[in-house]
Amino acid sequence: MFARLRQLLRTSAMRLALRYAILQTLLLAVALVGLLAFANRYVAAQLEAGLASEAGALAALPTDTLAQRLDTLADTPGARHYLLLDAQGRRLAGDLVAWPDGLAANGRAARVRAHVVEHDEPGHSERLDLVARGSVLAGGARLAVAQEPGASEDLREAVFAAAGLVLALAAALSLGFGFALGRRWLARIDAINRTAGAIAGGDLTQRVAAHGQGDEFDLLAGHLNHMLERIEAAVAGMRAVSDNVAHDLRRPLARLKTRVEVLLEHPRAADDYRVALQQTVADADELMRTFDALLSIARLEAGGEILAPQPFDLAALARDVAELYAAEAEDAGRPFHIELGDAVQATGDARLVAQALANLLDNAFHYTASDVPVAVRLTRDGDRARLAIVDHGAGLSDADKTRLVARFARGDAARSRPGSGLGLALAAAVARAHGGALELRDTPGGGLDAGLVLPLFSRA
Repeated sequence: MFARLRQLLRTSAMRLALRYAILQTLLLAVALVGLLAFANRYVAAQLEAGLASEAGALAALPTDTLAQRLDTLADTPGARHYLLLDAQGRRLAGDLVAWPDGLAANGRAARVRAHVVEHDEPGHSERLDLVARGSVLAGGARLAVAQEPGASEDLREAVFAAAGLVLALAAALSLGFGFALGRRWLARIDAINRTAGAIAGGDLTQRVAAHGQGDEFDLLAGHLNHMLERIEAAVAGMRAVSDNVAHDLRRPLARLKTRVEVLLEHPRAADDYRVALQQTVADADELMRTFDALLSIARLEAGGEILAPQPFDLAALARDVAELYAAEAEDAGRPFHIELGDAVQATGDARLVAQALANLLDNAFHYTASDVPVAVRLTRDGDRARLAIVDHGAGLSDADKTRLVARFARGDAARSRPGSGLGLALAAAVARAHGGALELRDTPGGGLDAGLVLPLFSRA
């Protein structure tokens, strides 16, 4: 329990709550001091106003009537006390034994100590703390009206006690709120730490729980979970690549090894060596292209390939790439159409887009018969452009449209032909890196429509 409390006290939430509690208590204390000062002045003003009012009423009476009135009042037990002196300072009436020291007859109230005749024992007096007001009457007589401050003191003490109670309660509530808030924050941070520990232990399926409150913890959980999804996908992709590399590159490497071993078994003619070496170079080039494609896909999916995107004319780029394939199409007797229209400004890495387009053209030329028409088509839709390679070959099934975008995935018809199975995967990675997508559609009348959907250049 104490270890948990120490851990809680070390949290930023608890420290913040303590600072808030101290600040709130100080502010409340200042406010209560002001309230007490106001209450003190108010009570004093009310007391002085009462003394002035009664003194004024008594001063209006004739001297004989005033003396009788004061004796009557003095005989009545209460908190008010009186004294009437004639012009020579002789005591005429009242229960004050003598004129209080320090009391001036100027109509202003003052705190004094004076002896008051006890009602139960007229021959005795007691010294009391009083608030008194002295005034001069007609003929030079002096009148003192005094009040025991007991009632006002009781009010002050009650206000002070209430203020202290409010202050203590506010401090306790602030600390309690801070403690509860600290525990709540600590519980959520502990949950994040447990998730992080499980992930560090190898369980990449763990996610940080969100409470649906839309607070900073839910925002943090959303960002962390998005990051974890990316990490899990990247690790899964690495595992898949490793498995695919081990499986799909094993055969060409084994073929290279077998060819060299056969050459070394018996002496052969120079032409035989030349042909074998040429085949070996071709296989090595294919392996290098495969590794280059894998490296490009990995960089794109890691978000580190497009360092400085620039605007470029997508129509001009597509025309340049398509013209490289026009001669091959003409030699093969393949109908080849370039439908690009006016300039279309896109933004990104023109070199990568050209590579993706070339991969799509390679697929269309490689996996369809030589007499199958192929078209390069550029269209616009709002703030996006679609650069498509359209053929009228056998097309792809819906399952293959999803499956063949993965690395090393190959269709049944392509297994008997050379290729790495990375063309569509690289094109999809390029499109995603540009904020777009690779769309695989059916061509009306049969065939495949493979389109790179890319955002247009915007100056905003």
